[in-house]
Amino acid sequence: LQIRHASKGLSASSSALSAFALPSAAVVGAGVANFYKGSPLVAGFLTASTKAAVADSTAQYRDTATTKFDIRRNISMALYSGLVLGILVELMYNNVFPRMFAPQGSSLVRALKMTFFDAFINAPFLWLPPAYIAKAMVYRNSKREAIRKYITDVKEYGLLKKYWSLWLPMTMINFLFVPEHFRVAFVASVSFFWMIILSVVANNGK
Repeated sequence: LQIRHASKGLSASSSALSAFALPSAAVVGAGVANFYKGSPLVAGFLTASTKAAVADSTAQYRDTATTKFDIRRNISMALYSGLVLGILVELMYNNVFPRMFAPQGSSLVRALKMTFFDAFINAPFLWLPPAYIAKAMVYRNSKREAIRKYITDVKEYGLLKKYWSLWLPMTMINFLFVPEHFRVAFVASVSFFWMIILSVVANNGK
């Protein structure tokens, strides 16, 4: 009888534990995919802003000239990344580009067109300047001063060359192989390292 009671107790415990078992990787993956598909703008903002906050924190930790953590700098980078690299990239990649570059002919040619447009039109005019404007807003500086700083970084610190060396191949991979609903997540993953570079360059001589 004691053995029977013990076995019943063990089976009951096993049932209780199974009820609280962690979901499988497939279930988690499906949930993440559904979130990115169902709420692309929210998912993009949360992914990009969180990534930027962590990346800037890493950059500040590695910067020997930084004596203490600059919360305003961190907020400016998170705000820029969430709004631009999260929301605006989602709209551009998955709404504007499909209309501008209709799927005609080779997918490779289409990916090349989108990549070059993104690198040589979007980057210098849409993706990069807002980082400086966001910083100016947080530090209560003028927008004109922010744009002047951006132009200086392009001319004297090779900002665009650094951008192209990383993003030309990564954007090509994104358009060729990554599903549409995960394109912003891919950008966020790669831009973790880019945000460290941008955070250092944009805050050089602040």
